Amino acid sequence: MSRVFLSHSSRDSLQAIALKRWLVEQVPGLEDEIFLDLDPYTGIAPGERWKEALRRANERCEVVICLISAHWESSRECLTEYRTAENLGKLILCARLEPVESITREWQRCDLFGDGPATEIPIEANGTAGVVVFRTEALQQLRRGLRKAGIGAEHFAWPPSSDPDRAPYRGWEPLQETDAAVFFGRDGQIVRGLDALRGMRSSGVESLFVILGPSGTGKSSFLRAGLLPRLRREDRHFLPLEIVRPERSALTGEQGFARAIQELRTGLGLRHPSLGQIKEACVRNNTDRIREWLMEARNVAAERLQEAPEETEDPESLEESPAPTLVLPLDQAEELFNADAGPEAAGFLDLVARLLEYDDGTGPALIVASTIRADFYEALQTAPQLAGIKSVVFDELKPMPVVQFKEVILGPAARATAAGHPLTLEPALVDRLLADCTAGADTLPLLALTLARLYQDYGARGQLTLAEYEAMGGLQRVVQTEVDALLSHHPEQRQRQLALLRSAFIPWLATINPDNDQPIRRVASLADLPGDARPLVDAMVEKRLLVQDNRGGETVIEVALESLLRQWDELAGWLAAEREDLKEADNLERAAAAWERSSRNEAWLFEGGRLIGAERLSARPGFRNRLDPNREFLLASRAREEERSVAEKRRKEAELQSAREKQEAAEAHAAVLRKRSKVLRMVLAVTAVIALVAVLGFVLAFFAQDQAVRSADEADQRSREATALKLAAEGQSMLAGARPGGELRGMQQMLAAQSLVRTSEGERVIVGAVVAQRDVHKMVQVTPASEERPASPVNSAAFSPDGKLAVSGSADGSIRLWDAETGEQLWEQGKAHEGAVKSVAFSPDDDGGARIVSGGEDETIRLWDTETGKSRGEPLTGHDGFINSVAFSPNDGGARIVSGARTAQCGCGARRAVSSCWNRWESPAAR
Repeated sequence: MSRVFLSHSSRDSLQAIALKRWLVEQVPGLEDEIFLDLDPYTGIAPGERWKEALRRANERCEVVICLISAHWESSRECLTEYRTAENLGKLILCARLEPVESITREWQRCDLFGDGPATEIPIEANGTAGVVVFRTEALQQLRRGLRKAGIGAEHFAWPPSSDPDRAPYRGWEPLQETDAAVFFGRDGQIVRGLDALRGMRSSGVESLFVILGPSGTGKSSFLRAGLLPRLRREDRHFLPLEIVRPERSALTGEQGFARAIQELRTGLGLRHPSLGQIKEACVRNNTDRIREWLMEARNVAAERLQEAPEETEDPESLEESPAPTLVLPLDQAEELFNADAGPEAAGFLDLVARLLEYDDGTGPALIVASTIRADFYEALQTAPQLAGIKSVVFDELKPMPVVQFKEVILGPAARATAAGHPLTLEPALVDRLLADCTAGADTLPLLALTLARLYQDYGARGQLTLAEYEAMGGLQRVVQTEVDALLSHHPEQRQRQLALLRSAFIPWLATINPDNDQPIRRVASLADLPGDARPLVDAMVEKRLLVQDNRGGETVIEVALESLLRQWDELAGWLAAEREDLKEADNLERAAAAWERSSRNEAWLFEGGRLIGAERLSARPGFRNRLDPNREFLLASRAREEERSVAEKRRKEAELQSAREKQEAAEAHAAVLRKRSKVLRMVLAVTAVIALVAVLGFVLAFFAQDQAVRSADEADQRSREATALKLAAEGQSMLAGARPGGELRGMQQMLAAQSLVRTSEGERVIVGAVVAQRDVHKMVQVTPASEERPASPVNSAAFSPDGKLAVSGSADGSIRLWDAETGEQLWEQGKAHEGAVKSVAFSPDDDGGARIVSGGEDETIRLWDTETGKSRGEPLTGHDGFINSVAFSPNDGGARIVSGARTAQCGCGARRAVSSCWNRWESPAAR
């Protein structure tokens, strides 16, 4: 593609031809790189639509040179070219042919006219020969501007003066800005990335630039060796800070935000405040002070540009240009959401969000350029601190085509040769590498490691060959070959060494992403690793498979690239075997952190089987030391569990005592009734005898007999009551476990007692017995409605898998989360749906109930974060009617959601909105 676009008026064609001729004479490599619409080779082909050709050329190029004149200013086509270049974020260089005021004053400018030495450029156009005269100094300024704006690696010096023996193939070592000269294969993406950043500066709307891609695509290298060195060259527009890498101390760590601020200010000659003062302000979230220090650095940088402008810049235009935009490079942002991210992660997000909201009226003050793995992007999207921040997602780091792999292979060798260190690759080796790069995962990291190993072992001879490549095992086995070289050939010794390495990697150096079960690296302190394993760890550091660094006075170790976790056979097997325990360890660390953030709210404690599993894991060798910081959380969980157990035991004992007392009272009452019944029967017999003897006393006898019958009925009723009381008391004793018979017999006796004599006391006893059973949970009285917020019917409610939380969905479109023990409302989403909420559900136990799904009358399905109450991703759509029911899949961590609608439709899809795929089907009755 043409990297330079020359915009000119058709009336200035001779000057345009002359300028291109002079530039090509000075830099022959530009012959095919400058687009001039009049040029028979790089311009517009016969029959091609000229407007479309100009538009395509402008989109492909890196730099636009505008030949400013009165003709250019009056040309609608020229102004369109300029505006298109601005909208696409291109770098623009302006060369004036005459003294005219222009809309291009913000950009670098030189004057080709005026006093001083001049250069005559002979040209021939349309059969006419002539000479064009330009000011010599202006031409040189323009040439230097083009060189400075160069995108390709060849525009950067190699080797760096501070490291003259630096290897051109960097392997798995982290690339730095000094490696821009040997960073090949991503020129197109660099152009588009810079265009996007310039567009963000120009519009002032978006302030978060997200470099998105899976592990192994070179996101960190793209940021460090691709974008940053080129942004630093555009110092008129951008002022990059040093790279921030969160690790476990995003604010105060060795690569934290405070350090980046201090190094920015020191580089500009600002010695105060001290690093300690900056750290204190960051920890205290003192946004005003941090903003003040950053804006001071920004203003100093702008003043320096005005005091000592580049030779390609016009001092007058500099005064009208806004101060450069600060760029905060954030590498591996997924570390902000790891289980071991630490409390500074949330503080960093809070601080950065408030800084991004600042607007001084002169354009965006700060842009954050971040790399993040694709499987962590949902966490970044749903971070509550960044809810109001607009972003640009750059996801163009796709797998490389073969032609770009060829640049990666040959480019560094050419730079080394040009620097006086001859290096060639045998053509057969290049062909074989290209063939091997077409198969398998982690291709780019494996190629980088292979080339670095070949150079290290054979580069001193100045040539790399196919035979050497085959001797080392080839591309696909390079990682295994590197590890095997560290281990003994003796089987028993090798097994002992592998056991030691396993104790270092698990659980310290690797873990599992719970969302997709993929392995990810952890940063570990060297002091935490088993002492017996350290010699092997040191050997892996020497091989560049691991990286050792000193951060904040602590020596840390981490995996150089996550490809190691997938390409080393034994390690991949260990991670598969320990997958569940590693995820459980991360869950425990997250739960403990959430407990601390909630001021140690008991609702976040573990209980039951989950607590037992966490205690078992924390007692395992290896895991014991890693999980020791969470001991207080486990002790608090166990203490609450024991308190509940003691309270339950006391309740049962009280019920048992009450049952015994009731049984004794019932037996005593029954004895009294039996005695009374016997007396009444004797009275009845005497009365009957008197009636037979004394006919004359018939009337008196009649009344006496009637009274006796009523007394007998009363006695029978009393007997039934006594029997019912006895049955009920015995039934309660059976339910309490104090009497044999079991719960079923006890409940049957209580029901039989109620059938003998139906009383309010009997009903109360039965209801009390049902409520007291262990499989029945007491309902909590919800907060009564107020005049300000009238009650709304609750359409759906559900318990969390551990029973500690409850969620409800109401007809007013709201969703509320409750503490199931206390009835306390934890959070509320007032307008979760447009219309009534019809169904709610928690994700299953193996996901920890971390998500809630809801469906409503608005025909959408939404996901909610249980801890924060924030929406996760975009609503899921696809139904044509009210959503009546929703549920998570039970055995895969709730990875899928099923729903049912009023229109007899069912749907099934992934729970992650970022990659949702919703399948809908109709029930047979609907057809």
